[in-house]
Amino acid sequence: MKPLLFLILLLTFPLCHARTLLIGTTPQNPPFASIADAKKHLYGFDIDMMGAICQRIKANCQFRPIVFNNLFAELAAGKINLAIAAIIITDFRQEQFLFSLPYLESNALFLTKQQSSINKPEDIINKNVGVRLGTPFKQLVLSLYKNQITVTEFSGVGDLLTALNNDNVDIVLINAAAAKYWFANNSDTYKLIGTKIPTGDGYGIMANLSDKKLIAQINQA
Repeated sequence: MKPLLFLILLLTFPLCHARTLLIGTTPQNPPFASIADAKKHLYGFDIDMMGAICQRIKANCQFRPIVFNNLFAELAAGKINLAIAAIIITDFRQEQFLFSLPYLESNALFLTKQQSSINKPEDIINKNVGVRLGTPFKQLVLSLYKNQITVTEFSGVGDLLTALNNDNVDIVLINAAAAKYWFANNSDTYKLIGTKIPTGDGYGIMANLSDKKLIAQINQA
């Protein structure tokens, strides 16, 4: 075998045999993940972190944009290997899925429009609160306000903000990092209400219960 051909084969062999992992994530959810262009390339904290982990465990990772609440069914059906989308680790979810070590604290925070009459947490009583479908935020806000509020669920953060901008809801409860992102980039449009509310046991990378070895590799990485 010619030396040059042998060298090419030697360099490409690990790539050819690297495990391919399909990773579901939720787009339009900055700062965790956003679509960068028409080809649906993704960027954000979750994407960068997962990319670094994939390099360390020598896996070929491919991201798939999926609506948040559909991540769980897609993973359970084996259509993806992992899910990462600021997914809050909860006792209920751990009965059905396996999680990595938490990579960030999981907190919620209220966000509303600048001209809203809501200026403090007490003002939220009897208001319509928007939350994202599939998150623990519905039960959280109902518990906080002892059912003295109305809760409306939406499939994504984009839908939540559209509803808020159109006055279909009075205020939204979303991930604290996301709320701070939207406020920092649109301080003339939005304002934050109250302080962060601890929720769950942090954000984790989610896998099926049978993938203990894969999660162990991710934890080590």
